[in-house]
Amino acid sequence: MDALPLQIQMLGRFVIRRGSVEVHISGRSRKLCQLLAFLIRERDRAVPCGELAGLLWPGEAQDAKALNALKAILHRARVCLNSLEEISGQALILNRGSCFQWDPQVSLTADAEEFSRLCREAERACSGARQLELGLEALGLYQGDFLPMLTGCPWASAIAGELHRQYLRQAVTVLSLLKDQGRWQEAARIAEAALALEPCREDLCAWQMESLLQLERWQEAAQVYDAFQERLLSQSGVLPSDGLRTLCRQARKDQDPRRLTPDTLLERLSEEPRTGALLCDFDFFRVLCHAAARRAGRDNRPVHAALISLSGPEDSALPRHSLDRAMDNLQAIVVGRLRQGDAVTRYGASQFVVLLPQTGLEESRMVCRRLTQAFARQFPHSPAALSVSVQPLVFGAGKG
Repeated sequence: MDALPLQIQMLGRFVIRRGSVEVHISGRSRKLCQLLAFLIRERDRAVPCGELAGLLWPGEAQDAKALNALKAILHRARVCLNSLEEISGQALILNRGSCFQWDPQVSLTADAEEFSRLCREAERACSGARQLELGLEALGLYQGDFLPMLTGCPWASAIAGELHRQYLRQAVTVLSLLKDQGRWQEAARIAEAALALEPCREDLCAWQMESLLQLERWQEAAQVYDAFQERLLSQSGVLPSDGLRTLCRQARKDQDPRRLTPDTLLERLSEEPRTGALLCDFDFFRVLCHAAARRAGRDNRPVHAALISLSGPEDSALPRHSLDRAMDNLQAIVVGRLRQGDAVTRYGASQFVVLLPQTGLEESRMVCRRLTQAFARQFPHSPAALSVSVQPLVFGAGKG
């Protein structure tokens, strides 16, 4: 045909162009989008009606009702293509008996197919310069994932996944080549686009931050880090790596070092991973008790404190070296056997106080019995005797 060639965009959205005329398919029904996209992808063959009906209504009977519904969607598809001028929808979608086919004689370019071709050529390129040229051209075509309006459609999702992986491989390769040439402006733009598609990929965040730092755009680099950290925490509950935090410190080098940032705040509040209860001094333990009692008063959940005291036989005083040894042994048992949400403090030379949040009276007593029994089993010859008292904590019960 002598008509102008068609340009098919399926990356990011679904648009069919001819010259200055555009037909936006993305806003149409999902089944119409799927039908047109599939016929264009499979334009080298006539697709049986049964296959098309199975594509649009998977698992349903392929009866006369399904065939009529298919014909109705085909009619709507042809009508929306009529606005391309000089090429009617009837001419683009051919009836081949019991099959339908997108006219293979119509000249067209499809961005998804061109993108894949350029990526393959870039991977086979003999020089870095040619590889970079082809890679940049390919990335320029990738305006988003393949047919995002068809998410969940098996055939489209499979293609989208492969193209997405191809895009990420190409982006990382191009970023490395741009770095070698010091083309940081382009690197920043490509890293930003890639990170928008993979918002929790740390290497892409690092590429964008490094590019911005090279361009001396310190504030933007810090903002990129803050946004990335927030996404990572909300989605995965983890902090960025040490390498990324190092880039963040470089970005904030001109800021007041005494000023807290979201990154330094988390660093200062974070605790090294460890098991067992929190061991702390009594003043901090008292603050924890106040906070627990406040939560208990608000949520109407119990919170108890247990006092564990050591003494000699018949409540006699133990020699100092025996007492110190027994307290160290008991501390290891108490800290190691309690939950991570519990807190423990040493009070004086011979007592421990244990905070047991969200634990009832009987359960708290049972926890303390287990601790004393564990001490007796592990140190059967210890001269120390243990006594326990469990009390509820009540918000506002203290003296003014």
